[in-house]
Amino acid sequence: MGHSCVSPDDLRVTSETLLDWIFATGCSRVAIHFDVDTIDSNEVVLGLGAGRDGLTREQARRIVADIDRAVDVVGLTVAEFIPRQVMHLQQVVEGFPSLDN
Repeated sequence: MGHSCVSPDDLRVTSETLLDWIFATGCSRVAIHFDVDTIDSNEVVLGLGAGRDGLTREQARRIVADIDRAVDVVGLTVAEFIPRQVMHLQQVVEGFPSLDN
């Protein structure tokens, strides 16, 4: 069957394209790999990238809920989450006494 790509534009209103693909694979159990960079950075920046024209938080929740209703979700990972403030703080305090390894 190969790899398929479903764009944010395909999923803004309905999850039908993604669900059709899942059903076509014959899978009844899925693991969801949620990359936070799929969320539109105009709404919130969760990862290192600032990708515009991604999905809204509400769209992402709907998509995951639609998948959960359609098949058995057996796993969920969240990827690319980088707490920016922690990253920047680490850069600020680098070399401070007592914090240097």
